[in-house]
Amino acid sequence: MLPGHAGGLASPMRLLEMLSDRFGLFEALADSTIKLHRRAASDELSMDPRVAEAVLEFADDLRTARAGSEAWLHAKGLTPRWHQAAREEAA
Repeated sequence: MLPGHAGGLASPMRLLEMLSDRFGLFEALADSTIKLHRRAASDELSMDPRVAEAVLEFADDLRTARAGSEAWLHAKGLTPRWHQAAREEAA
């Protein structure tokens, strides 16, 4: 497990948030690949267009999972630890 912000273990919801944030690079590459596929030869693309489609699908699923975990937290009346830490740092 990765250490959390306060030195403890990161929650699964925090790990999901970090994964979705870091996945943005792959999503950007996939998006540009699909756009370039309309104009460029396949050997000039950063990834196969089918892989790019799968990456974008996974990104959508990742956002859905992240939103679902945040909705679950909200329904339980909980505030994620990383949100509390960010507020404390801002104060």
